[in-house]
Amino acid sequence: MNSLLLVSRFKSVLSILSIVFLGLTISMPAFANTADWGLVQRFNEQNKLAEQGNVKAMYDVGKLYQRGRGVNKDITKAAEWFQNASTAGYAAAQARLGILYFEGRGVKQNYKKALKFLNSAADKNVPSAQYQLANMYELGTGVKQNLSKSIAWYKKADQYGYYLAKAKVTRLEKLLKSGGTIKRKATPQAVAKAKKAPSPLIQTILNGRWLKRKSAVGYLPSIISNCTKDSYNSMHCISTSQERSTGSEIITYNTESVISAKNKKSFNIVYTNNVLEVALLAAVDGDGESIEQAPSRIKKGKQGKQRTLKCSLKDNKTIECRKGTSSFNLISQ
Repeated sequence: MNSLLLVSRFKSVLSILSIVFLGLTISMPAFANTADWGLVQRFNEQNKLAEQGNVKAMYDVGKLYQRGRGVNKDITKAAEWFQNASTAGYAAAQARLGILYFEGRGVKQNYKKALKFLNSAADKNVPSAQYQLANMYELGTGVKQNLSKSIAWYKKADQYGYYLAKAKVTRLEKLLKSGGTIKRKATPQAVAKAKKAPSPLIQTILNGRWLKRKSAVGYLPSIISNCTKDSYNSMHCISTSQERSTGSEIITYNTESVISAKNKKSFNIVYTNNVLEVALLAAVDGDGESIEQAPSRIKKGKQGKQRTLKCSLKDNKTIECRKGTSSFNLISQ
């Protein structure tokens, strides 16, 4: 009798658990990232508000799609929601959409549209848009190179919180004074040096759109970086602002690199990652209550010492690089 009662109770518990599990499954969005149920709930709530016309929720849904939080990562859908919020004049969405148009992620690459959205957001004092415009004018990517405009936008970005912009202003102002770029008062020698074509190795690297395991790299020419030659045997790159999650915070950073040719095939890449912003993610417990989080230990600024990669060009589409004892290949699209 006791054993029959236990079996009966066990079956009842299993039945209840099955119903609960089924209920949870039905309420999740299709293909949702279920690693954190609180994030899934947040996505559902924001998505509902966005569909009702809430502009901030449109932007938040775009970010959730872009980051893959509470829902599977989908850059195309992120761009669609940023477009909706941008049409309503939401400046932060215009900044993100402008960067996506610059990179050609989720939308077809279009520098004209990138400039339109970035300028709109920059005029509304969104520092990420100001910083991106400064990068473009510094290197002449998507626009005619103009160090004066670059400096002006870096100053704005510094004013509104992008720490790295101050050092950029100092460096570019020195460069202008030294006649290191083509400008009206540049010396004939400086003009001739700037016009000189890069070496075949540097030109091949510049022509590529380099990937590591199908992901664009920030230290070589790719859809997320602006690159230009410095001299016959060197070039440098600045990536757009990128994001990564630690689970408790979103880190916004970019990468800067210098590429120096050693001979016809070999070259070094020296790069640094710069943290631009650190944003704590909202956390909730099982009852939907907010959880107070400790301040981030990650600070704005350059992260550690410079990293060096020793690389060689295998062919026009393949680069082999070594970092310490490990090696990997970079493939151009």
